[in-house]
Amino acid sequence: MGNTRRLRGPGFGLALLAAGMAEGQSTGTTELIDEDLSRWTVESTSAGNFRMVDGVLEVAGPEGWLRSAEPYADFELVAEFRFMSEDADSGIFVRALGDSEFARGWPNQSYQVQLRNPLGDSPFPPIGGIFRHGMASGETDYDEALARESSLPTGEWQTLTVRVERDGLVVELNGAVITRAAAVANETGFIGIQGETGALEFRSLRLRRL
Repeated sequence: MGNTRRLRGPGFGLALLAAGMAEGQSTGTTELIDEDLSRWTVESTSAGNFRMVDGVLEVAGPEGWLRSAEPYADFELVAEFRFMSEDADSGIFVRALGDSEFARGWPNQSYQVQLRNPLGDSPFPPIGGIFRHGMASGETDYDEALARESSLPTGEWQTLTVRVERDGLVVELNGAVITRAAAVANETGFIGIQGETGALEFRSLRLRRL
């Protein structure tokens, strides 16, 4: 499993989190990517760094975020993405209130699942690290070694699954569980895609309410 990198908060038994998260009832799966981004709103940028090209969502720096048309509470989001540059650094926001900013137009009072290419040189964690923007700290068990091992090369499609249920969050990369986080507040909030550095693409974002 590799070394575990504990990002935040005192330990309080995250091993119980997965067992405690109910399977939930599906109300169907919705594809959030469409040809005209009608399910999204571009926030806090005029750089044209969120665009659809031949059915693929292209995301690049330097700022802003793509906000879902409606807020969500408990859900599972399956993202098919690929890094297009070695310095690609983005993220998926969940339960974001979206009424204030913390930096470069990104939503404060939100949780960010990191999407950074492990090949890039950065002090921040690669795929799967959790940032709590303007939120209270909480336990996060993050296996950085497994995240790096499970990540595919630049240009190859990968699958990231983010499951948010009650106050828990679990992240899988290409079938491997790399992150478990607890104390996730905000009963509901927007889903978002971050524009930060480099370039990446999404060909599918499938959402299932729990």
